[in-house]
Amino acid sequence: MEDIFKPQSLTVGELFGNKDALYQIPKYQRPYSWGEDQLSKLWDDLIEAQQFEPNYFLGSIITAKPEEASNYLDIVDGQQRLTTLLILLCVCRDVFPNINDDIIETDPFAIDSSTIKSSIRLNDRFERLRLKTHSNHESDFQELIVKEGRSIENKRPTKKDLRIEQAPIHKFKNTSVFFVEKMKDLGDKETGKFINYLFNNVKIIRIDCQSVSFAIKLFQVLNDRGLDLSNADLIKSFLIGKIHKKYLEDSEVRKQHEDQFMDDWKSCENMAIDTEESMNNLFVMYEYYLLSKNPERSLYDELRNLFEPRDPNEVIKEFKDYVNTYKCEVFQAKSSIIYSLFYLRWSIYWRTIVTTCFYVKYPEQDEFIKKFRRYYYLNWMAGNTLSKIKQTSFNLIGYLKEHKPLYEIEKEWNKQLNVEVIQRAISNLQGDIYFEPWCKPLLFMIEYEQQDSPSNFSMSDRNIQTEHILPQAFNKVAAWNFANNIKDIKNWIHTGANLTLLSGQKNLNARNYAFGNKNKFI
Repeated sequence: MEDIFKPQSLTVGELFGNKDALYQIPKYQRPYSWGEDQLSKLWDDLIEAQQFEPNYFLGSIITAKPEEASNYLDIVDGQQRLTTLLILLCVCRDVFPNINDDIIETDPFAIDSSTIKSSIRLNDRFERLRLKTHSNHESDFQELIVKEGRSIENKRPTKKDLRIEQAPIHKFKNTSVFFVEKMKDLGDKETGKFINYLFNNVKIIRIDCQSVSFAIKLFQVLNDRGLDLSNADLIKSFLIGKIHKKYLEDSEVRKQHEDQFMDDWKSCENMAIDTEESMNNLFVMYEYYLLSKNPERSLYDELRNLFEPRDPNEVIKEFKDYVNTYKCEVFQAKSSIIYSLFYLRWSIYWRTIVTTCFYVKYPEQDEFIKKFRRYYYLNWMAGNTLSKIKQTSFNLIGYLKEHKPLYEIEKEWNKQLNVEVIQRAISNLQGDIYFEPWCKPLLFMIEYEQQDSPSNFSMSDRNIQTEHILPQAFNKVAAWNFANNIKDIKNWIHTGANLTLLSGQKNLNARNYAFGNKNKFI
């Protein structure tokens, strides 16, 4: 009887050099995502190990025989490290094409360019690593990294590009630039020593499984023991594992359902990009929607429990619909009310509540959202923390799902939004608000109310600043001398009555001008 899994201790040279060393990253895996922190840690650990350790353990990877007949092994866990190592090899090939040529005849363990090239492509025909996460990912990887000479031509991407989770092309470029810089700093000789150590002394445990289903189960068990995997990865692997289990005896039907699942998953990932949100946060919103109460366990454990009795294709379809509601009705909304919500703290909570309002087609949507905004803003302006509105927020999600009448919902939040809270908000409004985090949002809301079709202003827009009408340094400008005769005038400097919004250039131009001149810029 063949073992359901078989662990092997392999050097990096064996991992990429053996005859069975053909790997593919299947479509249900997340794209390549390593950034500077992970790259620096890997590089520093390897360099330190080379100096002080005879051998170095680089963790484990889990492989599985793919569903279709293939000589390639599916990578179920370890795809980030494997991809990074292959990029490192491609960079070494291109930066130092004659590496270790001076010692290859005398040192039987020296690694030359032909060995490196064979570790990238078997017999110069078969790629050692194929990326099946998306057709574009494979072509980008081939063109930017695997193609000889290309890895050293990449330019470092912008930080904005690197934040796009589902666009690994920028991560490919960044990783190649990282290794080019590191190897050039080391130089030819030292890089040769490093590559010799990497191939001969760095080891990885490769766990080969007979089925994808078992590999995913093993992947989840290992995660429970502390591997750093994202909740989205675990949720995806759990649901795909359910598909494999449900259609175990019918490979054709299983493939149809898995393909449909991955199409829906990709749609969700694309919407995550469109809404500048992480898949993890979108799953948190969905979790809050499903539970309508404070979670008692981790995100993965809660969703696994909720998804266990359900069909995985129905689960991802509903999640996709929920995310699409957020994208269309909230993120892309052309409403001054919705705009003003984006300045709020407790963003996961308000987004879940408002998305749920649209998703369940609550009959009093517009009026609810207006009054809900008032509730959240008053709590914020009163200085309340999340703990004060958390339980009410979960209750609101449940009330919306029940289509509870708005007048009954108002009774619920009025229990918390008492006279004391309102009075505290009013008191704070009457004092200095310039340094309050809600000052700029409040001015934005006033701006929105004065326009028929306002644009959405971002809090991070440095071009828009809060300007004092009476300057803070008014006593240094002759045109403002009259203000010195006004009693307690300094107490009004930072109040709302003395503040307005100006673009950065207008603010610069207005400076400490007299009111007549300053008014031209307002």
